[in-house]
Amino acid sequence: MPVPTWGDKRRLPSPAGERDRATGAEGRSPSCGAAGTLTDVLVPATGPVEDGVLLLGPPRLASGGAPVPVGSPRETVVLSVLALSAGSPVPAARLVEAVWDEDPPATARTQLQICVSGLRRRLAALALPAAIATAREGYQLDLPDDSLDLRRFTTAATRARALEREGDLDGAEASWSAALGQWRGPALDGVPSPLVGRAALALDRQRTEALAARASVRLRLDRHQEVAAELTPLVAERPLDEVLRGLLMQALVAGRRRSEALEVYRTGHRVLADELGLEPGAALQELHARALEGTAAVEGTAAVAGTAAGARSVPAPLPQVLPRQLPAAPSTFVGRAAELSRIVDLLSGPPDPRASFSVRVVLVHGAGGVGKSTLVLRAAHELAADYPDGQLYADLHQEPDEGAGSRAARVLGRFLRALGMADALVPDDGAERAAAYRSRLASRRVLVVLDGVTDPADVTALLPGSPGSAVLVTSRTRLAGAPGTARVGLGVLPDDNGLDLLAAHVGEDRVSQEPEAARRLVTACDALPLALTIAGARLASRPHWRLADLVERLQDEGSRLDELSIGGLRLRSTLELTHHGLTPDARRLFRLLAQPAFPRLPLWAAGALLGDERRGDDALAGLLETHLVTTRAGAAGPRMVLHDLVRVFAAEQHAPADSRESVERLLHGWLALAEAAYLPVFGDRLLPDPLPGRWGPSRRVLEEVARDPLPWVDDERASLVAAVSTALAAGSPRLAWRLGLAAAGLFEVRGHVDDWRATVGPARDAADADGDPTGRALTRLSSGALLVHQGELDEAGTLLDAALDLFDGIGHGHGAGACLRHLAVVHRVCGRPSDARAAATRAVALLHAAGDRSGEAHARAELARLDVLDGDVATARDTLAEALRLARAGAMPRTEAQVLYRAADVAALGGDGERAVRDMTRVLEIATSLGDRIGVGYALYGLGRHEAARGRHAAAGDRFRAAIATAEVTGDSHLLARARRRLAAVAGPAAGPIADR
Repeated sequence: MPVPTWGDKRRLPSPAGERDRATGAEGRSPSCGAAGTLTDVLVPATGPVEDGVLLLGPPRLASGGAPVPVGSPRETVVLSVLALSAGSPVPAARLVEAVWDEDPPATARTQLQICVSGLRRRLAALALPAAIATAREGYQLDLPDDSLDLRRFTTAATRARALEREGDLDGAEASWSAALGQWRGPALDGVPSPLVGRAALALDRQRTEALAARASVRLRLDRHQEVAAELTPLVAERPLDEVLRGLLMQALVAGRRRSEALEVYRTGHRVLADELGLEPGAALQELHARALEGTAAVEGTAAVAGTAAGARSVPAPLPQVLPRQLPAAPSTFVGRAAELSRIVDLLSGPPDPRASFSVRVVLVHGAGGVGKSTLVLRAAHELAADYPDGQLYADLHQEPDEGAGSRAARVLGRFLRALGMADALVPDDGAERAAAYRSRLASRRVLVVLDGVTDPADVTALLPGSPGSAVLVTSRTRLAGAPGTARVGLGVLPDDNGLDLLAAHVGEDRVSQEPEAARRLVTACDALPLALTIAGARLASRPHWRLADLVERLQDEGSRLDELSIGGLRLRSTLELTHHGLTPDARRLFRLLAQPAFPRLPLWAAGALLGDERRGDDALAGLLETHLVTTRAGAAGPRMVLHDLVRVFAAEQHAPADSRESVERLLHGWLALAEAAYLPVFGDRLLPDPLPGRWGPSRRVLEEVARDPLPWVDDERASLVAAVSTALAAGSPRLAWRLGLAAAGLFEVRGHVDDWRATVGPARDAADADGDPTGRALTRLSSGALLVHQGELDEAGTLLDAALDLFDGIGHGHGAGACLRHLAVVHRVCGRPSDARAAATRAVALLHAAGDRSGEAHARAELARLDVLDGDVATARDTLAEALRLARAGAMPRTEAQVLYRAADVAALGGDGERAVRDMTRVLEIATSLGDRIGVGYALYGLGRHEAARGRHAAAGDRFRAAIATAEVTGDSHLLARARRRLAAVAGPAAGPIADR
């Protein structure tokens, strides 16, 4: 039977000696040296000890029955820490902390290695069955269980508790004595380490609890005189320990020494009042009241089983009530095997004396409806046998919040009554209830399940005070600050498990008859267990429905949450409960995140939607904590994601007046980032001046995009397209065409032709709606460039001519030069070389005047192509050399690659095929480094042409195949056709002639 406890052990300070040991003092505790003290009671008679490593006293190595010192003080510290974690790796950093605390020398790791080497030699010399292995950036001590006194103590104590539960009191007493016989003094006595000192205090508490447990068993065996003699000096030594005081009172009452028992109580009352200003705990007061009535009147007193008639009766310990409060195990439990296994592993078996916290706590956290309670109840039922003294359960969802600590106080009252305390004796004060609760659970193994916790303080208040019990918690948040917590996060079910859960409710036959509808139903329910349970219940109550019928009803977002409701189960209620606990900023951000155009916004968008980056970060933290929002990794950083059902609920909270300004800030953020990505690729070429007073992301975010812009473009392409159409629909045409202009240039570089087309058309419409002539000209220029790329030259020429007229009309020489550069290409390909040369010549002059080195280099490269058509290869070579100089002077590698592509062709025409291959290889290197997919495709195509011209047909074929694969990705139909023709050609006897790009 577990030990009855008295009062609140946790609220009492440790004796001075224990405080010294916890801070690393080397002297012995005052409680360990005087006659009649704890040491005298526990130290066995002198004689041989079992071989192995000894921690329960001064650390020693025992060989041949004789304990010997470990070695130097540092070696003693290292062995102590390794032995406390025997069988598990200990990081070197923890060993360094144990030896040198917060001030390790620079050579600490080297000195640690020396210590370990010395210990290895010591263990080998003593022929002990122990070894120190190097493991996981640290060390691990391996030795048999019977070669460590701490394990022998734990094993004997566990056996004693089991025998006591089985009613074998003699066996239990013998096992408790065997456990206590392992002790030679205070644990880890004399080890100069604060870290080791903290572990020693925990071990010494276990020794005291073992002594109390043995005393309790001896009382039931009518050995009260022995208990009184043993405990009298210990209570004098430890006057604040109500556990020992209560046991001594029982022993004295059993021996008909009632007046002495009452004096023991009065002494304790006086000490507590003088030193702490406290009354004795409720349980000790209850025993006092019973003792005042006399032995025969003490409630619960009975003759010990097996005593002879007429023998003296002994007051039994307070009657132990074994609560079994767990709700029924869930009948439909699917999946979660890994999570269930982890919970059971964490909480099964006896407590680990090496643990940082004496009580094991596991928190299962996840969104509402994800199945936390189901998982925890399943785990609790599997663990029940490990906690034979009972299971306590509280659903904190159902507890009204009437102020700080109110929920925990009500739960404590119910728990105390469940543990056998009379209702009249349950204290009114919350702190006193917590003290009595810890007293009742001391030395018991009870599993406490707390469902729906929202405040970490409630976990603290409901935490047992001794290591035998454990706490299993569910929460919609991660409960930062909850004590000693191992966390298990839950997401939605995998689809296969979702189908299993659905089948558990509606039957395997219905799922197998409509497999596709079943899969769609799981998807419509976001694989959320609560939603699937409700859907299953509705189908089960409507056997005439097909699964497809419910899927169809769930397609309407306006009524989807209404459909997911039956009886007392309502998904909306679950979401409302979580939503209600949010801060005002978090609630506002939540509803603003339900933007249909932007289902996966980046983290900076939280600040945009709320208008303040710090407030956005704080609000987002609240949404992530409650699992209403999750994050998913992306190339441009994490993204905020709402599951569909949550997004539907968020949209129900939508406030249009609140949304307009928020969306405008979001669009301005996209524009700032698109321009930040544009500048490193193109320079400031043709970007209009920034809009005044616009909102923008932080400098850090802008710099991250500018540092590596092209992966950002790939990750945000859908959002950039949506931003243009959203700005146009929101009545912000100026914002729309600016967004479209910046995005179109980026899509061109990455070969996202479809996105380029989808962006530039709405941008042109927006510029027309805005009426800004610069915007109208720039968007026509971008549209014309797209059509040139696609080979639609007639329409391209029309748009470029219109753009040129607009640029000339407003005196925008830079824009006019850019238009003329593209018009030169149109004229050349359409067979108008003189018009092409005139356009390219004027473009060079205008772009030079504008300082656009990249544009000027491109225009000069076009002139070189015209020189080639005229047969003037030498002039073409000189023109390209000047273009290449401009590109390199401006540090524009993309332009350099495009000019170098032309130079390679000219080198081949001049008979220098090796240089052509070398230059084209450099083009490929630059394009690859920039992530320019279109450039990569053309470089591969060019290399194939020049390899073929050199007669290297196999290498050329490889290049053309790679070009084809790249063109299929970028959607470049012209390159695809050319590369396929060339590949077919190299399969024949000779390569074809060099073709233009």
